[in-house]
Amino acid sequence: MKLKNLGAEYRSLYAESNLLKFLAAPDYYFNDKLELIKNDQTTTVTIDRKLIEHCPIVIKRYNTKNTWHAIRRTIRQSRAENCWIYAKKLEELGIKVAPPIAFIQEYIKVGLKGRSWYLTEYVDAPSFATILNCENNITDQEKVTEKIIETLSFLWNHDISHGDTKSSNFLLFEDEIVVLDLDTMREHRSAQESASSIRKDITRFLRNYCDKPELFNIASKKIKLAGFS
Repeated sequence: MKLKNLGAEYRSLYAESNLLKFLAAPDYYFNDKLELIKNDQTTTVTIDRKLIEHCPIVIKRYNTKNTWHAIRRTIRQSRAENCWIYAKKLEELGIKVAPPIAFIQEYIKVGLKGRSWYLTEYVDAPSFATILNCENNITDQEKVTEKIIETLSFLWNHDISHGDTKSSNFLLFEDEIVVLDLDTMREHRSAQESASSIRKDITRFLRNYCDKPELFNIASKKIKLAGFS
């Protein structure tokens, strides 16, 4: 789907008139009436509970800081496009993600990529960050830790790194792990590149336990038992 300076892809399951209008003019509908979750220089995240009739959706807009940033994004996949590609790939692999709805790419000046938008269903479930903050809940925390490590190990065995394994990027929904924030996910072509990125995933993941030494040791052992370190 190509409209003026915008390109978009979407799943036909969600092709309601309101969504198609949003894809054609996201700036018009992406406004301060929406429920704001995050807003910084690079990312704006909102929840829209009316755009699609049967479910609330999360809309992430990836902002462009300057021309150099736009050039860098032009020679690689934009963050929204990366989310779109890997959400579908993870679904094919049997990994739970927030169901992808659409992505939009803006083009500026001489074909440079500008901002991009990524839309998913909203998953109403606690994040691992929330679970870790619950006091006297170490048994549940250990169980969720094991589930996340199983999920990550599966990805790592397919030479896929997540890129940002902080606790808020994993949800527990109906006893299964839902993986969020796929904008820096990569599938690696070389063993060396894969190993380096997996080590970064592990280092960032273990930082989730900086104030929980017992769980840190448990997580470290489980990662090693899975064949990674």
